[in-house]
Amino acid sequence: MDIKELEPVPEEPRDRTKLVWGAILAAVAVMVVLMWFGHRPAPNVSSVRARHILVSYDTADPADRSRALDQISKIRERIVNGERFDKLAATFSEDGMSARRGGDLGWAPKGTYAPAFEEYCWSAEIGKLSEIISTSFGFHLIVVEDRHVTDAEAYEAELDRRARELEGTEKE
Repeated sequence: MDIKELEPVPEEPRDRTKLVWGAILAAVAVMVVLMWFGHRPAPNVSSVRARHILVSYDTADPADRSRALDQISKIRERIVNGERFDKLAATFSEDGMSARRGGDLGWAPKGTYAPAFEEYCWSAEIGKLSEIISTSFGFHLIVVEDRHVTDAEAYEAELDRRARELEGTEKE
């Protein structure tokens, strides 16, 4: 028997490269999934996606209000005459965050916006340009891009509609 046969064989250092790359790949996969679902409306919350142009004014200054109303009226006229909403939003909107994205506000759940703004977002036709809407922030032009209504809210709206129909037939 040889002495070399009795000596323990030294272990080779473990190659951890595969473990590190596996962990990195798993982290990237998790981030992609989070980003994918993070930009979608939650299925149990009604939400709306809209674009807007905001022209603000000093509420204490009637002349400034008049200037803002004149400016938003001219912008609306340009859109009606065929100019692109997103280009005009980027140029004229005083909401800096959405202006950079062509007026896009992203997805927002019910109750996010000022009352008049909110009312338009939930009642308007998709893609239709609003009349001038006044809120505490100033004057707005709005285009609703998309709307997601939960099944429960759609059912509730249908029940309300049918109740109004029944009330109308009872009065006759």
